[in-house]
Amino acid sequence: MDSDAAIRRLAHSQDSLVTTAQALSLGMTRADVFTRTRRREWLTLTRGVHLVDADLYTDGLSERTWWRAALLAQGPSAFLVAQTAVRAYGVRGLPANLASVEVAVPGGLSRGDRATTTAELDGGVDGPRIVVRQLVVPATDVVEIGGMRVRTIAHSLVDTALNSDRPTTLSMLDSALHIGVATRDDLDAAIIAARGRRGVVALRDVGSHMDGRAESPLESRVRLACIDGRVAPDELQHPVYDDIGNLIALGDMAWLKWRSRPLIGEADGAAVHSLPSAVFRDRWRSNALTARSYDTIRFTWADAMQPQRIVAAVRSALQAA
Repeated sequence: MDSDAAIRRLAHSQDSLVTTAQALSLGMTRADVFTRTRRREWLTLTRGVHLVDADLYTDGLSERTWWRAALLAQGPSAFLVAQTAVRAYGVRGLPANLASVEVAVPGGLSRGDRATTTAELDGGVDGPRIVVRQLVVPATDVVEIGGMRVRTIAHSLVDTALNSDRPTTLSMLDSALHIGVATRDDLDAAIIAARGRRGVVALRDVGSHMDGRAESPLESRVRLACIDGRVAPDELQHPVYDDIGNLIALGDMAWLKWRSRPLIGEADGAAVHSLPSAVFRDRWRSNALTARSYDTIRFTWADAMQPQRIVAAVRSALQAA
């Protein structure tokens, strides 16, 4: 009972996880650990790492739990890297699904990444692949976020971007600037430090367009389509005021030059703009913009998946006034 209580206290500080080694150090035997996993009182997430009180977790596990499991499996010197580190900082723009958890352990040059899945383990539960990398990373490039060791954001973004497409890359860079976890100087320096790596020329090009004023990945994707189509907006987050100086709208993008009627571009995420209150607010804003002699063009995620559609729509709107 004393061992169980001590293990529960430790697990509470580790997102409800405990390692086999920790359980043994707190007085359990290997037979005790085996019995709990066989009875599925504990669930094995990765080799030697178990979820305590497994019956409480019927709706799946959070990303954070998997991150912690990967770190515990690799020991106290391990840290999150690449796309997993980017997620840990709260940066938006990556695909929603958690396909893998990337961690690194200090060491020499990479001898090849190792990956495991819980499907390989007896008594394991379904989860993402855990990819272990061996990197040469200075101690100053590792920080702690929420009790977890994570590589600094600028280098994590670069590592992720070098394996991402251009829209995803710009979305991540914009988001990092917008939420304040990185500065432009940080990101520029990390990109310069990546010289010689495959994909860095394309990254340098996308990085030249990063802008923290973009408030969502959809805005970033729409803007990149416009840049590539040579119809880049003149301004982001363009304010529109009424006759007495009250702010009535803040356009995501604006085309202002050589136009008698400014054009406002709006990136409409379905999760927000489909709400009844948002529909009424958007209608009111649209009417208010029309009254101020502004034209409006709107884009959704469906448009972002077809960049040529965005370019054609903007060109048509620009030619109309």
